[in-house]
Amino acid sequence: MTNPMLTNLGRKWWFVGGLSAASGSVTLPLLHAAGLGSPETWPQWLVCFLCFSGVWKCLSFIAWFAVLLLAPSSTLLDPVKR
Repeated sequence: MTNPMLTNLGRKWWFVGGLSAASGSVTLPLLHAAGLGSPETWPQWLVCFLCFSGVWKCLSFIAWFAVLLLAPSSTLLDPVKR
């Protein structure tokens, strides 16, 4: 599996901004549904961060896969030049 952040797609500001907004929009209701309101202690903040990270990874893979299916020859899927 290719890491979307190592492609040109992960370097685009609109992708990272949209991904951040979507991850936050999914994470907050997920934490409230789990019974964790607003985090107060460091273990709650850790759970919040891990949830956000997991949602971020899932959504970034879904977006990368969507680009792969819709435009397989897109330059967004090329590796980042170093």
